[in-house]
Amino acid sequence: MTKGKLFLIPAPLGEIDFSVIFPNFNAQIIQDIDYFIVEELRTGRRFIKKLGMKKPIESLDIQLLNEHSKPKDCDHYLQPCLKGHHVGLLSEAGTPCVADPGNIIVAHAHKLGIEIVPLIGPNSILLALMGSGFNGQNFAFNGYLCRDRKDREKELRFYESILMKSGQTQIFIETPYRNNHFFQSMLAVCKPHLKVCLATNLASNQQSIRTKTIEDWKKETVDIHKQPTVFLLGN
Repeated sequence: MTKGKLFLIPAPLGEIDFSVIFPNFNAQIIQDIDYFIVEELRTGRRFIKKLGMKKPIESLDIQLLNEHSKPKDCDHYLQPCLKGHHVGLLSEAGTPCVADPGNIIVAHAHKLGIEIVPLIGPNSILLALMGSGFNGQNFAFNGYLCRDRKDREKELRFYESILMKSGQTQIFIETPYRNNHFFQSMLAVCKPHLKVCLATNLASNQQSIRTKTIEDWKKETVDIHKQPTVFLLGN
């Protein structure tokens, strides 16, 4: 029996006309998928419907995958592929498997010899890097830093030292309700001549991408509380 494929389906980053960020091919692909793995059930169902699914949402088999899922769950999620059915893997927002728990499914699919098909869609990290004006030849995505302020600022000094030595752009994300705390830590510990790019509400109607030196950022009041933001440190 021919195995089904695992399609990696990007999800929107914010409210925007889907025709702006998703090719029509994505909407065509999902019509042949009855099995989905999503990070959050409610938003997953809503996205599948809005992308143009013609079948009743209630008829679909939708499984939940999040940070609490275990590798042992993968066998169950991928059983449809082994029986010849396609499976779609969705992130909560943006690209599956990047700053997202979906990689455990993809890794297991490789072990089972299942073909992986990544689809085109928005990725906040790359969109932010593109718009920052920073080094796009050498960059590192460092994800979330420590919640504790002292530990977080120690980590920022470490990544700043890498930037200073190699010119490597440093990229971070934070839980939106802690954005302001993270930004204040950047202003507190990073050298005044270095630059920070705040890329906020990417691929939405509220998108904002601004790059300034630490020194200049200190001259204004910034409030990005609860606004999805990518932080970039460069020179």
